[in-house]
Amino acid sequence: MSFIVELEKGVWIAQWIGDPGRTLSIKYAEKFKTKRQAEKRLDIIRREHLKLFSNAIVNAIEID
Repeated sequence: MSFIVELEKGVWIAQWIGDPGRTLSIKYAEKFKTKRQAEKRLDIIRREHLKLFSNAIVNAIEID
């Protein structure tokens, strides 16, 4: 199982450069091995962007 961060409805954190890097396709979402890693990444993004993405959530996903 992996974890991904949904910043907004249908928008996920991606590994590429951005402010933060985002994707509209879940298959390109950055995958984290633990929920804690995903939460830490989200905390960093919120700090860097003045607490934006207050409704962001961490989701568990199954990878085929």
